[in-house]
Amino acid sequence: MATQNHALAARGVLFAVTAIFLCWNLRTNASDASEEAFELDAFQVVSTATRTQRLAKEVPIRTEILAPELFQSAATRDLGSAIEYLPGIRSEANCQNCGTAEIKMLGLGHGYNQLLFDSQPLFSGLASVYGIDQIPTAFVERIEVVKGGASSLYGPGAVAGVINILPKEPVKTSGRYDVSFESVDGNPFFSSVGLFNWSSENGDMAASLYGQYNDSDSVDLNDDGFSEITEKEFYTLGINAWAYPTESGKITFNYSYSWEKRRGGNRFELLPHESQITEQLEHNWHRGGVAWEQGNGSGLTYRLAASFSYVDRVSYYGGVGDVTLPGKDGYDPLAYEEAIEASKLLYGYSDTIRYYFDSLFSSSHGDHYLSWGAQYQIDDVFDEKRDSLDRSLKSDGSLASSLGEDPIADDDYTDIGLFVQDEWMPAQNVTVIAGLRADKHSELEDWAVSPRLALRYASSEDWTWRGSLATGFRAPEIFDEDFHIEILDDPTRTRNAPDLKEETSTSYAGGFIWTPSKFDGKLQADVELFSTKIRDTFHVSDRVFTDADGSAFKQRINASGSSVSGFEANAAYRFSDRWQGEIGVTHVDATFDEAQEVLPGIFERSYLESPEWTGVAQLSYDNDELFDFFLGVIYTGPMIAAREVEGTLNRATDSFFVVDVTLVKHMDIEFSDTNLHFDITLGVKNLFDQRQKDLTSGPNRDTTYFYGPRFPRSIVAKANLSW
Repeated sequence: MATQNHALAARGVLFAVTAIFLCWNLRTNASDASEEAFELDAFQVVSTATRTQRLAKEVPIRTEILAPELFQSAATRDLGSAIEYLPGIRSEANCQNCGTAEIKMLGLGHGYNQLLFDSQPLFSGLASVYGIDQIPTAFVERIEVVKGGASSLYGPGAVAGVINILPKEPVKTSGRYDVSFESVDGNPFFSSVGLFNWSSENGDMAASLYGQYNDSDSVDLNDDGFSEITEKEFYTLGINAWAYPTESGKITFNYSYSWEKRRGGNRFELLPHESQITEQLEHNWHRGGVAWEQGNGSGLTYRLAASFSYVDRVSYYGGVGDVTLPGKDGYDPLAYEEAIEASKLLYGYSDTIRYYFDSLFSSSHGDHYLSWGAQYQIDDVFDEKRDSLDRSLKSDGSLASSLGEDPIADDDYTDIGLFVQDEWMPAQNVTVIAGLRADKHSELEDWAVSPRLALRYASSEDWTWRGSLATGFRAPEIFDEDFHIEILDDPTRTRNAPDLKEETSTSYAGGFIWTPSKFDGKLQADVELFSTKIRDTFHVSDRVFTDADGSAFKQRINASGSSVSGFEANAAYRFSDRWQGEIGVTHVDATFDEAQEVLPGIFERSYLESPEWTGVAQLSYDNDELFDFFLGVIYTGPMIAAREVEGTLNRATDSFFVVDVTLVKHMDIEFSDTNLHFDITLGVKNLFDQRQKDLTSGPNRDTTYFYGPRFPRSIVAKANLSW
């Protein structure tokens, strides 16, 4: 009943918001159908790498961009599906039952990169475990991605890089409404998005109000009665606002609320604890912040910001296992009831809250541009067992006398970071960046010092060379993936070893950008070599241990060390006013210094589920009078995957070529003296249905033996109305 109420509330709110959009904007006579000129990444203004605005080709640290044009042409619905079109980045599924997914960057998992919203790290704890499917792209101006160590600016965890989601500030009143339908292996996925932009006549205030609703059925890829893709319902409502109270002052505000419920396993008509396997999760996520910026580029400028993120989750990981269900041959009522009594104790409750305070000051001194500031972060993590009546349980499964009496986790972490950065331009064609950051984390006895040095040299108008050295660290706290239980028959969590030390890293990168002037900015090629050396690497073995009270757990330990190195090569070319193409290939060699025990008695040096070769390619045709065409190809090479239940390794999985094709038809419509723009999108994702062929089956299946493309072949139809 609660789910139905949420669904009705979500539909009602979104339809009401849509009606407001239409009624308001039919009066504004504003059109949002203007075209934007094509621009290669190298010639766009970026800010993530240095927290100062520079042309991408003038920044010593490589910055890549995902723009709204890709979101529309590729018919992406969230961050997880959009980010796959960047080379060197994979959006990977981790579990057949609950649909967890993570972003892997240059061979390193999501714990090594930071997700930022407007440069604030708000995606922590539970938000990171399931968050990449909960970030709509409707309000996004662009996504900036910086690969390589960034702890000198953004603190703990920014080892592989950062992904910064930047909202679009409206310059005029406008709106849009999208409705899309996907048939995913014959199962319906529905999505509805509304966006309303408002800007005052004198431009001193602006706001964006957005909402999104998704509803999707579960998908059983191997017809064994157990889902590989979860049943999911999701909605979000949010607002971004900007105000300019003084000539050089700016206030920004943002807030969003998201609700999601997902379920995987089998027998969805039963209560979770009555099925053989169910993973069910219900999330509430509040996120918001406010910032004050002062200065117009001359003299002292500063930015002061405060933000928060709160996520709570009611979960169920369990089921009766291989006990026969009612109505099936071999059903034993007594055995079933006994299994249900144990299964009722596998509910849980978790919440995380993060407060983040940020200050950034900048001033120019001749050839030097200095930036300095401080950041303070507070994380509170809570996790406990509950039963089917929502009562707290002790760690041994007995009933607790009060809520939170014997939680699995109840921890607080703090981190204060002080940083300084100098951007020095001794000549027009040379930029040197030197940065230093010191962090005092509550789990570390000493300060962690993270220096960074980067150099840009433009040997000519066509050639720009870059090199960088960066350091980073991860503190030994509870991590995002610890909130996910992998083995349902005997729920297993991850724990830190008592002597777990912080993980430190040193990253090197070097390469070039070639933007030949004779091509009038239509061609861009770049090559980047990278190497990250990690000391005291965090490693979670698939070996399962058992406490005296019977609780099963895996242990996170410090390995001797590891290294991730390789290269990335990319090219983009604008063939004509209508045709453009991009291609990128990445090679990654990710290994431990010493072989690690990945399964009982099995040792391996290579990172698991880390393919050596990946690649992406895009070809697009833009013609407003006829149609737009998009062809995307995502390549994932063979990798090593662990069969945890069998206790074996698949040392060479299949490789995959995922091909996406879409067509977009544009139409302009006059309605009541208002110019409306209407788009119809039709497409096929994963055209050749590339997917894992050796999925395990049944109630005792290996849910984490799950690799390759996240979704099978899907037929997409989408309608977009903007004004």
